[in-house]
Amino acid sequence: MLVLGIETSCDETAVALIRYRSDGGHDLVGELISSQNDIHQQYGGVVPELASREHLKNLPLLLDSLLERAGLKINEIDLIGVTQGPGLKGCLLIGLSFARGLAEASVRPLLGVNHIEGHLLAPRLDNPGLNFPYLCLIVSGGHTEILEVKDVGKYELIARTQDDAAGEAFDKSANLLSLPYPGGARLAALADSVASSRFKLPKVMREQSGFSFSGLKTAFLLLVKKHEAQLGEQQIRAELAHAAQEAIVDTLVFKLSQAIKERGIKRVAVSGGVAANRRLREAISKLRGVESFFPINLHSTDNAAMIAYVAGERHRAGIRSEDLSAQARWPVELCSV
Repeated sequence: MLVLGIETSCDETAVALIRYRSDGGHDLVGELISSQNDIHQQYGGVVPELASREHLKNLPLLLDSLLERAGLKINEIDLIGVTQGPGLKGCLLIGLSFARGLAEASVRPLLGVNHIEGHLLAPRLDNPGLNFPYLCLIVSGGHTEILEVKDVGKYELIARTQDDAAGEAFDKSANLLSLPYPGGARLAALADSVASSRFKLPKVMREQSGFSFSGLKTAFLLLVKKHEAQLGEQQIRAELAHAAQEAIVDTLVFKLSQAIKERGIKRVAVSGGVAANRRLREAISKLRGVESFFPINLHSTDNAAMIAYVAGERHRAGIRSEDLSAQARWPVELCSV
């Protein structure tokens, strides 16, 4: 079975092909991603209208290029999977409309995929040894949550952010240090340039069940203002970045450790854009008695390979899409069967 995946939930236009073998395994035939960072950089964030236009322009070009590189034709595809939500409504509609047209023209089945379910299963895409059940920490610019992944289509929410996501905390902290967009990765690089920091930020949300980063953002704002006169010094800026990263990572690891203890599950996966963060990977890998799994960096961020994989897995499990409307908000636990 050859599965095409299409991803347009935000500002990454992506397509991918996965082939399922007769032994149940899978091979990634190819994938292409078109980033829009250069377009949105001047605005300091994603402009939905511009992102939608780029998807409309890039999707047919990427698909043609992907098929040409793989030496395949559109009628050789057996199944199409497309991100249905959550995400920016206009961006989702472009991807869904494109996928519907392909499905009707080629007379192939179409499956709508929850973008977060893609992140939940992405670690299995690159780690065949990751078996069910496992805990998955999803950390990105828009999402921070921990779920128990019991099987394909069987997810239970454990904790979710009550306000801002971890990726947003990275980006806002970067903005306070005047780092250019996209700021999260730049803040991490600056933080990693020093081994320690003289600055400390409060430990947040220790007692409550969910995540919250709004208080941490405020604390960092006050810390930066306190040392505003020294922001021209590279060492000070690096130590401030280090303090912000340590506080965010500490919160994530603390909540994940709580979930591991409560559930008694020793297999842990981390996914989403922030999963590529070196410090977070290092901290989780050091958890005693825990097996940790991470997607490759390309599959940590938004990509179509995880969408194709989810579509293939749900199709093999006999799960079909009854509603293919765009879902700007779509909690992944509602996809459980």
